[in-house]
Amino acid sequence: MTIMKQIGCAFLLTLAFSANAAEAAPARHVVRDTSRSELEDMKITLQRSACLGICPDYKVTIHGDGRIVFTTETSPTDRVAGLHRKFAPVRGVFLPGTHEDRVDPRAVAVLFDRFQAANFFGLRNQYRASVTDHPTYTLTLDMGKRHKTVEDYVGREVGMPAAVTDLEKAVDELAGTARWVRGTQALIPLLENEHFDFASADAAELLVEGVQGNADEDLLVALFDRGAPLSVPVGRDGSTSQPGGDEAPAGIRLLEGSIKAGRPKLFSRLASTGWLDRLGKDAAAQLFAQNAGGCSADLVDAVASAGVDIDAPETINPNADAREAQGGTALMKLGTSYGCKDETRRLAAAERLIAKGANPNRIDSLGRNSLYGVENVALLDLLLQHGADATIKDREGLSMIFGSWTDDIVIRLIEAGASPVGNYGFDSNRTLLEETKARRMPKVAAWLASHITTAER
Repeated sequence: MTIMKQIGCAFLLTLAFSANAAEAAPARHVVRDTSRSELEDMKITLQRSACLGICPDYKVTIHGDGRIVFTTETSPTDRVAGLHRKFAPVRGVFLPGTHEDRVDPRAVAVLFDRFQAANFFGLRNQYRASVTDHPTYTLTLDMGKRHKTVEDYVGREVGMPAAVTDLEKAVDELAGTARWVRGTQALIPLLENEHFDFASADAAELLVEGVQGNADEDLLVALFDRGAPLSVPVGRDGSTSQPGGDEAPAGIRLLEGSIKAGRPKLFSRLASTGWLDRLGKDAAAQLFAQNAGGCSADLVDAVASAGVDIDAPETINPNADAREAQGGTALMKLGTSYGCKDETRRLAAAERLIAKGANPNRIDSLGRNSLYGVENVALLDLLLQHGADATIKDREGLSMIFGSWTDDIVIRLIEAGASPVGNYGFDSNRTLLEETKARRMPKVAAWLASHITTAER
């Protein structure tokens, strides 16, 4: 190849690389020399829409002078979001309506700098993935003469820079939207500034909705301490305004919710003011068992201190499907509870239950003990260390092995004496050996290879 041809090829390669780079990174658009008055007039807005399920649906605007306006009184971002809002099971926001607060304007200027660093004006207007039923997030920077909105619909799946998600989170953080959306103790002074009536039915409704949702326990206790009327009738959905025949005093709904959600401070407040006596300790024990003790070690202490049996089995319903496990205790439920999203809390609750006398060898209606279905290795080890019997078999003659196909779980159960003979009735009736081939179970496969004869397999 001649030198001229080599130079020509290199030149073409450089052009091609430059073109690709230009497509990958949008051109820089920097708002230079922004004046103080422009910053004061600036507005940064984040709107999050409803979805198919439970998604917070709100809009928050941060003004350059530090004023914050949070509202749920918005038009849907599009037709589909409007349908999701119409049919959403709950509103997704703890305190709806329009609310205001202020932050330091210097913090707003810092947030604006982050928009600059993210090259916000150089981003595409829309990042929409070809999926359905998700929420839409729209982020807007309004500089008066310059205005830019970026729509994020699962945008990260279609090349949206991570900086956009970071900016959305930064807007939420500076505005403190968690106060209204989730419900945090920082909401109390804002409610006081709005002259909220803490002795009103609205306060009781907030309390019940908060305990059923994800509100911080300290906020719930603060509302309780400020005199929310607990004798107000409340439906199971937390509403005081739409009776549906399932009303109970707010205090009962709160006590039930405090057990289900593992809210020990609130439980103790309610127990000490007579609401446990009104509900009944047997009923409380049933809720405690059904909800795996709220997956809370502190709730175990609080319930036990109040005289509630922490190892009572749930009542067996003779009309229920015979294939459905019933009669489990909190300890038995703990291993399989989806309500325990934190494995550290799951383990801590189990340790506390055992320390308070919970029996790991109680048997449910299907003949299974607390080992069945456990997927947390540390929890399994804890149960075995405290005498959980791995050799038992259920009503079908199957050992506790057949509640898991996790390699580390199954091998521990085998080593503790559980029988490997049987099949997974809920998974194509595979034997354990067949399961090791269908799933990654090298430790169990190796054990079977060295312990089971060809005929036994």
